[in-house]
Amino acid sequence: MFSLDSTNKDIEEEEGEMKAASALMLVFLLVSVAAMTIEKRLKKYCAPKCKIANDTNWYQVGCYCVKHFQGSVDFGTAETKCQKEAPGGHLVSLHSEQENRAVHCIIMENSNASSSRTWIGGLQIPSTKTYIWTDRSLWNYEVWVPGEPNEAKGQEHCGDELEGK
Repeated sequence: MFSLDSTNKDIEEEEGEMKAASALMLVFLLVSVAAMTIEKRLKKYCAPKCKIANDTNWYQVGCYCVKHFQGSVDFGTAETKCQKEAPGGHLVSLHSEQENRAVHCIIMENSNASSSRTWIGGLQIPSTKTYIWTDRSLWNYEVWVPGEPNEAKGQEHCGDELEGK
């Protein structure tokens, strides 16, 4: 036989468990909706795949095919790798918000780190405030995060894109 006090206590415990389960389901639902929203945005801006034999990791950005390479290398090594991988190739140059978003999406899809620094082809001419692209295309688009470019005490003359997942 149960007393009234233990029945109320049992009911209160069940209510507490139900509230916790409901809160957990709400958090899961919110995370799922956020993930779907991010996925939808990525699909909106992601570049289509380039048709290159034996390699599915190339994407169409503007009139060029681009590829995200994994690994931690310096700017010069990254540029050389691009030239070896695709004759006439260079680190990516960005000429519009659409291209910037497409490259951002490619990095997000292909990076396996929680944050990724990816070299882009922007290069500062030493002792000037002038920037050029390694492919020699016109420097006609730029977007900087707050505080950049800061040249890191004269040690930073190359462009990278920092993306966090």
